[in-house]
Amino acid sequence: MKLPTKQLPLGGFVDGLNGVFRYQRSIGIRRSIYLAPDRGGRPTEPSDSPAPAKDPRWTVAECRTSTGRSLCVSSAGLSAPPASSFLYYNCTGTAPDGKDGDAPKIIAAHGDSILLRMMRPREASSSFMATFDHFVYRAGAAAAARPPSLSLLPPRNIPTRHEEAHEEGGALRDRYNRVLLPEDTGVLRRGGDELLVMQIELMPEYSERHGTADLCVLQLGSSVWEQKRSVPIVHEEGDELPGPLSAPDMAIPVGDRFLCCVCYEGFILCDMAEEASPKLRYIRLPSSPYDPDYYTDGLLPLPNPRSMGAAGDGAVRFVAIEPRCCCGGLGRSSCPRSRFAFTVTTWTMTLTMDKPVTWVKDGVMDCEELWALPGYDGIPRVHLQEPLVSLDNPDVVCFKVVSNADWKEWMIQVDTRRKALLAAVQCSTKRNKHLAARLQ
Repeated sequence: MKLPTKQLPLGGFVDGLNGVFRYQRSIGIRRSIYLAPDRGGRPTEPSDSPAPAKDPRWTVAECRTSTGRSLCVSSAGLSAPPASSFLYYNCTGTAPDGKDGDAPKIIAAHGDSILLRMMRPREASSSFMATFDHFVYRAGAAAAARPPSLSLLPPRNIPTRHEEAHEEGGALRDRYNRVLLPEDTGVLRRGGDELLVMQIELMPEYSERHGTADLCVLQLGSSVWEQKRSVPIVHEEGDELPGPLSAPDMAIPVGDRFLCCVCYEGFILCDMAEEASPKLRYIRLPSSPYDPDYYTDGLLPLPNPRSMGAAGDGAVRFVAIEPRCCCGGLGRSSCPRSRFAFTVTTWTMTLTMDKPVTWVKDGVMDCEELWALPGYDGIPRVHLQEPLVSLDNPDVVCFKVVSNADWKEWMIQVDTRRKALLAAVQCSTKRNKHLAARLQ
């Protein structure tokens, strides 16, 4: 088997293979990881880095694409957070019209299982629209004596409501056009080898089915998707939803039972304990008081200031980075003392489908406390970005720190309960200077 020679980033922050791979950016870490050789065979790390092909931690799996090409995916020894980790891939064989298509993209993950999507070309006589293959890569588990595997998923034979509207006009005819998105698709590992892939579609407010959602569910190993149509979304305050729901941003697996589809103001809790009859519940996210000064002086909202992650098998942790003024009020300020001031607040909720739920505030950490911690010297004193909760310990959160003044970027790992800086890794990044200036 030929080892992969191309690099696929798992993302800015990866908590082993247990993380939810939210980010699709390629961030080159200066240390802590192995990189695959480039097309010329030269290593992309310094020459004293071990050769990946000889590393016993490589787990390699291979399968055929829908056009008969050979796709090989593997992972090396994973880097401890906050460093990034990588998958590696190689696709060989003759492609239609000599077009290779795009590199695989990570859609979702749970445990050692990763859902990948790869756009591929079709024959010249086929539709001009993009077509897609979806795969599940499982890195393998030594405890269960399970070797690594790569499985091509069957195309989703059930169109979504949105796709049905387009198909009425003949725009979508090929089921390979139906794509799984990181915003509305999640994977849930259940027990030993069982794995579910689920895509959710919320019905819009103008639909007669408002207040419900359609679920497309595939059990790994099955050849057919199943649709759960018009599943009611219950709400703690009554049968009716509080208003229109925004489309989900991401899906988070929790334990072996729940998938949380996070929207702007809340999340849909999907109880998959009984696959034949899943249950949905809408839960609001903790919100901060609105401050009209947040948008004054031409200052934009903070980039990616909130996130949610699993906190054990039956709970979630919510993290919010909130700008503050030197006077103590919320909102961004252009005064020198408050330009980059912020607080980090964390909440926890225990999940249940049939009892009242509430967010419990765990604690608040001010930027001055963070900046004074041992080990923070040399790291920019600016707003944090893109929090990601560790699955091993929900008190531990990774953040991105970006200095637009000197174009430096860091990833830091913080214990928010003990208020301790656990690790920091400097990264290389290519940023748009015009956009960066606006964000400052």
